[in-house]
Amino acid sequence: MALQQFLYLAATVVFAIACRTFDNRFLQKLGWLAYLGASYLGGYFLTDSHAAGAFGIALWFMLPWLEIVGRVRQLRFPIHSEVKHRFPPSREVFPDLEELSRETEAAGFKEAGDTGWKWSETDHFMRLFYQAEKRTQASIALAQQGEFAFSYVSLTSRTRAGVTYTTTNYPFAPTMQFSPQQLVNRQVYADSMETLVAAHQAFLTKHEVQDQLVDLDTDELSTYIERDMSAQIDHNITIGVIEPAGEGVFRYSWRGCFYLWFQVVKDMIRV
Repeated sequence: MALQQFLYLAATVVFAIACRTFDNRFLQKLGWLAYLGASYLGGYFLTDSHAAGAFGIALWFMLPWLEIVGRVRQLRFPIHSEVKHRFPPSREVFPDLEELSRETEAAGFKEAGDTGWKWSETDHFMRLFYQAEKRTQASIALAQQGEFAFSYVSLTSRTRAGVTYTTTNYPFAPTMQFSPQQLVNRQVYADSMETLVAAHQAFLTKHEVQDQLVDLDTDELSTYIERDMSAQIDHNITIGVIEPAGEGVFRYSWRGCFYLWFQVVKDMIRV
């Protein structure tokens, strides 16, 4: 690789890193494209072959598949997870919890308790709220696996027909399909409770279900979550995304591995 080519490659990498440091999704997308460009240039400059450059780009999409097949398919997940009372994590683990709680209460929600569950290697904590006037449940959640953790906020309303309508800023594509009774409105870039509430009301209006919503028992909010999780798992077993792998556990089927890979690729393109 000539010095000039090395400088071109280094400049592209530096540009990509710089774009990814901005809190702007369009600049972050540009940074991701720059990474792909650097991968292409690296392969092309080393071999003087466009095919090698294309292979450099393809590696970004092949690595998640290796992770899914080599690790995720070997994992076992509980078919039933008990959702029960949890003490909140420390401020060091979840520093935004109190601020998010205040913002949720300012939007008219009343705190209903802390809950959580463990799903394979991931611990889930969730603080629940309820607004009786709009018959809507709010939840502030933290998912933690080792040193990796992320938080998100969700709003859920339920109808007399048993359909749940959820608006969430969950940052990743879902790892399983939702059942026909679970409709989800992803608002990944919603950065405030006000924005999320407005998006949820628009979601309910679109489906014309405001007059069909049911009152929820605040003492049973954890039970509703548990039922939703069971319904989603049952649906994914039925359609073959996951499969039983012993007493009380399941794993991802090969179809499920392809589903996960497609979801990861969608997230890579979106980001």
